[in-house]
Amino acid sequence: MTCDGIVVGRRDIGENSCFIDILTDELGVVEATAHGASKINSSLLSSAALFSYSTFCLNKNKLRYTINSAKPRFSFHEIGADIEKLALASYFAQAVKFCTPSEQEQIGEGRDSLVRFFAIALYETLHAGETRSLEAVKAAFELRYSVILGFAPNLVACHNCGHYECGRGMYFLTRKSKLVCADCLNPEFEGERVLLLPETLFAMRSVVFSPLERCFKFSVSANAEKQLAEIAEDCFLYRTERSFTALKYYKDLTKGEI
Repeated sequence: MTCDGIVVGRRDIGENSCFIDILTDELGVVEATAHGASKINSSLLSSAALFSYSTFCLNKNKLRYTINSAKPRFSFHEIGADIEKLALASYFAQAVKFCTPSEQEQIGEGRDSLVRFFAIALYETLHAGETRSLEAVKAAFELRYSVILGFAPNLVACHNCGHYECGRGMYFLTRKSKLVCADCLNPEFEGERVLLLPETLFAMRSVVFSPLERCFKFSVSANAEKQLAEIAEDCFLYRTERSFTALKYYKDLTKGEI
């Protein structure tokens, strides 16, 4: 079969071959063998590289896929020139590898293309610093990917009264992923609650409700960006119920602890 995909993992075997994990819309994440991909004259050399976006021709023999041929569509290899960008992209790759099942179609009516979303996330990571920070890209990825996974936060209005906004402010319950206005807030609501800055709420709604190509296109102040980053990470890790080594490495890098 032939499908478009992005390499989200690679493990070398022997001197010239490797196993690569390919994110696809048709099959989820599949592991495929790329024979001779490490040879300097191999036709698979660029397509088997990490974060390569290619059209793959796959052959399945029993339970294993083999790459017959591949045609590169876009390469994000320049991400590797910046250690922080590489760490963040690696976190994105770990997230989709963990959350995306194998042998299950990931696209359908009314659903975002996971491959397209991941390609946009890599593109925004590559160009971070020009229009928005890495933290803003990270937050947008975590929020929108939560939506794709079926964990969309309720950001339309107050969960209790249905008001779109409140003069006294809007709170976000991170564990329940829903909004509650200040007028409806009471001790019965469990979990941590955060009083949202107006900019933060606007950015969250933009990420969740915008078309896929616009979900990274927002601009906020430094304070709102910090709040957005904390909320998005907390919600995503709580819903996926795990930690990621690449995320820890990225955070250590950005804090200057490495």
